[in-house]
Amino acid sequence: MKDDQTKAGKNRTDVGSYAFWTRDTVRFSDIDRYRHINNVATATYCETGRVEYAEALWPGSTAGEHAGWVILQLTVRYLAQAHYPGDVAIGTRIEHVGRTSCTFVQGLFKDGLCFATSESVLVWLDLADGGKAVPFPKVLNERLHAEAVQPSLTSETLTPIGGPLMPAG
Repeated sequence: MKDDQTKAGKNRTDVGSYAFWTRDTVRFSDIDRYRHINNVATATYCETGRVEYAEALWPGSTAGEHAGWVILQLTVRYLAQAHYPGDVAIGTRIEHVGRTSCTFVQGLFKDGLCFATSESVLVWLDLADGGKAVPFPKVLNERLHAEAVQPSLTSETLTPIGGPLMPAG
């Protein structure tokens, strides 16, 4: 299995393997002295996509009030250089679902090129019970499994067109 290929055989660098898209702006402060998008900014783009996807799956789950997501692990693979200015298109989908955790995978694209991929393990915690990992609510568990098999959750305003993300319509 190649590093950027999931267990299900989907290539993380393939724009067509994602149904859910988020856009973030490359800020001047996101670049290093070589004018590359830096590693901290790349992790922030992953967070932007991950949080929007998590909220679409279960609204209110990232608010930190009751039960919700906590990130256990983030792995980023840097594949190419990306530069200021412009937008980053972030594709996000589910690769694996367990009893209390799941794995999100992402592809980060700029100017039609996948410059990074990521894998995030998220755990479902009950903050009212001392922050213990607990099983997903039944409805969320069903939705996570369905999304892992056949992604259908999409952003309402964005779709990938020719590489970079463009407004739908």
